Amino acid sequence: MPRRDEAVFVVHGLDVDAKSVRADVFARKLLTFISGLREADRFANGKPEYTYIITALEVGSASARVGEKQRVRNRPQHSSIAVFEQVANAIYNGDRVVAQYSEKLVHQVGKLSVGVLETFSHAELAFSDNTVIRIDDFLARQSEAARQILTVGPKGLLDQYYRGRAIGSFDGELQEIDNRGLMLRGKLILSAGIEIDCVMNKDRVPEAREAFGKRVAVEGTAHYDGDEQLPTRIDVAAIRIKGERNDLLRWRGVFASAPKTDGEEEEWC
Repeated sequence: MPRRDEAVFVVHGLDVDAKSVRADVFARKLLTFISGLREADRFANGKPEYTYIITALEVGSASARVGEKQRVRNRPQHSSIAVFEQVANAIYNGDRVVAQYSEKLVHQVGKLSVGVLETFSHAELAFSDNTVIRIDDFLARQSEAARQILTVGPKGLLDQYYRGRAIGSFDGELQEIDNRGLMLRGKLILSAGIEIDCVMNKDRVPEAREAFGKRVAVEGTAHYDGDEQLPTRIDVAAIRIKGERNDLLRWRGVFASAPKTDGEEEEWC
């Protein structure tokens, strides 16, 4: 994991590119991220206090670890990486507190998701506190909602249903979509056939890989967008596999304790 003054930025490629990342896309996205850090620095500290360096670059992977370095002798009041994480989290979670940040900073975070599913599959930002933000089509929609909040204010959004987050548990079949990187993405198929997008940190949810394709109960934070009654995404915190073996165990001893009738065989076939 990165240090407190670092963040890891990873881009994942499209299936059409054999999941390889286009060089120009990685370069542009990395520059967008660094530009966002600079904007976070100006917003939090009033002027540029940091320069940015590549502290690690993985061979054969579109992954870079970026660190902030002080430009002046006195320690800056705020870390630009910490502020960037706060803004990215606020956008991802649909928090109305995003209105307290500058429009330029919110816009810069949103630019990371531009071109998703067209020029790249998705990207990830990992921070020192084990927070991983998945940059994908969901973040693109959340970024648009954040821009609306900045335009009309936190109370100006007209929602048909609940908008926000809630802890919940959902039953269904978990099917795999993408298991690359730190954040696995799947879809939970409810009994009614409705699909709900799910993401899970494979370090925090170790049973995630074994749960795909199985009947499960997932627990976590559900995101509601105000347009639908069901959540648009679940950040999975725990998975309970509802396997056939466990279901049969519930019936152990039931038949043996049932009273026998005349002519009933002594053993079950």
